[in-house]
Amino acid sequence: MQARCVIISDTKRGHENQSRVLARMLGDSEPLTMLLQPPVREGGPAELMLRLRLRGRGRSALTRRQAQQLVRRYLRPESPVEFRAFAEEVQAQRNELALFTVSTGTPPATFGLVLARMLGAQSVVNMTPSLIPRARFDLNIVPAHDVRGTATPPAKVIVTRLALGFHDRRAAELLAAELAREHQLARSERYWGVAIGGPSKACPWAGDRVLDELAQLHGLARGEGARLLVTTSRRTPPHCLNWLKKHYGNSPQLGYFLDASADPLNPLPAFYELSERLFITGDSFSMLSEAVHAGHVPVVLRVRHGQAPGKLGRALNALEQAGLAVLGDTGAELPARVPPVPARHEPNTHYAELRRAVRYKLGLDEGTGC
Repeated sequence: MQARCVIISDTKRGHENQSRVLARMLGDSEPLTMLLQPPVREGGPAELMLRLRLRGRGRSALTRRQAQQLVRRYLRPESPVEFRAFAEEVQAQRNELALFTVSTGTPPATFGLVLARMLGAQSVVNMTPSLIPRARFDLNIVPAHDVRGTATPPAKVIVTRLALGFHDRRAAELLAAELAREHQLARSERYWGVAIGGPSKACPWAGDRVLDELAQLHGLARGEGARLLVTTSRRTPPHCLNWLKKHYGNSPQLGYFLDASADPLNPLPAFYELSERLFITGDSFSMLSEAVHAGHVPVVLRVRHGQAPGKLGRALNALEQAGLAVLGDTGAELPARVPPVPARHEPNTHYAELRRAVRYKLGLDEGTGC
């Protein structure tokens, strides 16, 4: 049976990207996207009251008419044209389609249940929201750092060690060729990719620690004859950006630099194809996961003195224990933490494993899909 998916998006790129990967696993490479509209925000009156209402009975707490009213009030299609085409397709082929709502994050998951009630669809959620029991959804993709204990997960739960991702190697190679051509990057040279995030509520930075790691990385690259391909993110603070421009800007070790505050390009897929090694700041679980999906074992750049806090710390430790990332001793200098260059793994092995589990749990035909 063909699967068709509706993604509920809060416009956070990291959330929507993971939802698109999940839709791809279900077999829909062109899902419909519905955008949450103000005043919906996590913990806000509208979202919190609805979440509490769904807590007890799930989507059955709403009639279809009530669900339809909420959808009209709080969701809008990203593309009205695609919305009309989707509606016509569903109406014409209803008995031949498996319908799913797909979401990542708390408000999208909340309204994913509402939309599932309206459409009579199954609801698949990545990162189950608080207050709503996982049993209210048809399938939950749960990060390992959100799971306590070693008990076997319930039937509706799949535990994953990585943020959801899929490495499109063909598109990455095209971007790599473009960057190589525009910036005179020779495939015969050694390149190290560097992805710099920024402080967040979950992971505040110790600014001196980050700059020290970057200084050590520059020296390590110079000693090993490698050139650096560097990108910042929209969260990278100005003091770090200014330091990079001053200390990396005119260095012969710098092969490429992108200031994400001024350029919307995401060069990371190209980095994965051009680089023999990846260095990623330890504030971004999604960037680390993305590198692993591309087949690399990234080295974590320390952003704090000591271990990362809470869930993020547990996630990073789990990646290292599984051999998927390199942290090394907390107090050790960067060169001492960097092992010999590991062989690159086949991309998307974790994606393939999770896809099989998702489709099995939902009873989808393994012979269809992407």
